[in-house]
Amino acid sequence: MPRTSNKVERLMEAAKELIHQQGYNQTTLADIAQKSGVPLGNVYYYFKTKDEIAAAVIEEYRQAVLKVLSDVDANEPDPRQRLLWFIKRMSGHKDEVATHGCPVGSLCQELNKDATSLAKRADDIIKFEVKWAADQFKLMGRKDAMDLAVQLIATLQGVSLLANAMKSSGLIGKQLARLQEWIEEM
Repeated sequence: MPRTSNKVERLMEAAKELIHQQGYNQTTLADIAQKSGVPLGNVYYYFKTKDEIAAAVIEEYRQAVLKVLSDVDANEPDPRQRLLWFIKRMSGHKDEVATHGCPVGSLCQELNKDATSLAKRADDIIKFEVKWAADQFKLMGRKDAMDLAVQLIATLQGVSLLANAMKSSGLIGKQLARLQEWIEEM
């Protein structure tokens, strides 16, 4: 079975990279096969359709977000520090975001144009982040927690979009610093 999981891992990594870089609609199974080094015929053994591999990519993103937020919840007792950490985590991906946008946000925008079940799955990741942020604001005693959470996630997604449009990772750093000040002042 190690060979199988290695192929699946290679296919998943290629799919994530290609979908993020060129978009879901522009990515084909042949592209994924070529990038992963897995013959196209073998791709169909693991993923029957492009939607199936996209669903697996979305699930991997969802699991990663759940794990990261669960870990920060377990290791940081202060909700303000959790929110600051959440903002700072984008710093490590500034260049990638400036070049290709937010992987999940970009996918949501693209998939929602077709209103497929894949769109709902991707949307659920963003909705989870909003709920998690609202929970942090509630723990800080804020009655307007949901509004603040929406503002935070909307700002992060907007920064991703602008940085990508302007090809400026520096813009991300400045805006993240402003968001951190906003949280610290609460």
